[in-house]
Amino acid sequence: MAAAFVSGASAAVAESSTVPLHNHPTRLISLETANMNPAGTVELSVGTMQTDPSKGSGTGNQLYFGGGSYSPTDRLTFGFDLQTYQDPTISPISGAFPDIKMHTGALWAKYQVYKGSRVSMAALASVENLFALEGPLYGGRNEHVLIGALKAPITIKASQQLEFHITPGVSFFPNTVGGQPYYGTVGSIGLGASYKPSERLAFFASAETAVSGANNVDSTAAYTKDTVLTIGGRYNVTPKVALEAFVTNGAGLTPATSVLTHWPDGDDILAGLRLVYTPGANLPISYRGQPAPVTRRQANLQYDGFTLGSADVLDPGMVRATVWGGSDSNSGVGISFSPDQDGEIQLFVEKYSDSPSAPAALVPTTEVRYMIGPKLRFMDQNNGDAFSLSGRMLFGRHKEPLVGGVGVFYVDAMASYKSSDRFVFTVAPKLGAFGNIEMAGLGLGVNYQVSENLELIAEATPVGLDGDTATWAAGLRYNIGKSGFSIDASATNAVGRQGIGSMIAQDDTRFTIALSKTFDGRGLKFW
Repeated sequence: MAAAFVSGASAAVAESSTVPLHNHPTRLISLETANMNPAGTVELSVGTMQTDPSKGSGTGNQLYFGGGSYSPTDRLTFGFDLQTYQDPTISPISGAFPDIKMHTGALWAKYQVYKGSRVSMAALASVENLFALEGPLYGGRNEHVLIGALKAPITIKASQQLEFHITPGVSFFPNTVGGQPYYGTVGSIGLGASYKPSERLAFFASAETAVSGANNVDSTAAYTKDTVLTIGGRYNVTPKVALEAFVTNGAGLTPATSVLTHWPDGDDILAGLRLVYTPGANLPISYRGQPAPVTRRQANLQYDGFTLGSADVLDPGMVRATVWGGSDSNSGVGISFSPDQDGEIQLFVEKYSDSPSAPAALVPTTEVRYMIGPKLRFMDQNNGDAFSLSGRMLFGRHKEPLVGGVGVFYVDAMASYKSSDRFVFTVAPKLGAFGNIEMAGLGLGVNYQVSENLELIAEATPVGLDGDTATWAAGLRYNIGKSGFSIDASATNAVGRQGIGSMIAQDDTRFTIALSKTFDGRGLKFW
């Protein structure tokens, strides 16, 4: 069929863009296509998938994943994938809710065998390792279980905007693990479509099913055949950074595990987000054109407040380090780094307040915990937009000896309007969850510049769902000239400065001092 399509095609198709994210995706979340990235492309990604939080114990099931690839030529790519899953099932298998742990790593290579005006063909091979495969379904704990895959994707270009994909493949799993049945060899066929109406937008859908072997564990623990369905879209925040949102019933993002449905029966839908980053000095940095240099006031407003994040992000290459401490044993450190325009990576390590006046059921832990995640800016008032708008996700947990840490999911959006050089108003909806606790808030903040160095900051967050007491914070920030140092002095009733702690109120007022330093990290750039 592909050969007939090639011979019958008469219309020429324009060459692919040298900006990787302007092309159709090389992989539709888990379904491989015959598309390739341009020579020299580095592609990095990180993401998460989540079942319905209201189903199962805690906040449902989560799967975290990431990976990277490098294309030395237009027709060859080497890559790796990592994913981790550790949860009890949200639906019973043989009357129980077995814990499943599956930590997977994959190395793969992909070569474009043929590229025509209408049809392209590629071949992919992967060698993968289940570093840990644990649970009663697998006879206990197993380590270093070798798996792999062969894929032969075919992509048919119907037009510049529309492509169809056919991906036959074979995934190799052991027939037994820990004395228990396992998937064995799975022959599969995948069908997909991608539609790209503009440089910044893409939509896709795929179905991958087993034609031989088994890719599904049903509610009786039997291995059966089923279909992995995925639908989603991609939005380019910048020419280098894209955000993908999707839903699927799959349980794998590596070449071998892409054919596996989420257990049991593949009936539960997971919602996913994936952040894609293609660094490159020769790529455009923004769809707004060359950004205007920031003023000193604008640079100061890139820094988070006391309990609210900033709608602005650090300039590319800049790093901000913060350390804070105060009453009720609250303390923490934070590192924020901007790899590119309109993007920031944040890492916080914080110990929430141990005040007994805080509702114990709402505090995930008073032990030291970490939070990490991306922050993306979608609108920038400094460069022509009506206001600034950013979104942020923070994932974190704590770890105690012999006890699994409490995982917390937190997401917020930050919109700010600079009415003048002195006044900035911020609105920040928030959502946090852990275990069976869900909290939502609407942060409101104002920043007033008293002088070139001094800012007054006031914030309040009405809270709903499982929380019902608003949090507040107020204080001052002194920026020490052009040194990059700043000092915060604040009072608050929130048990923490970051994440869900900014929505949990205690009866007592806490006082905090913070010291921050911003410096240029471009000398450390590797892109």
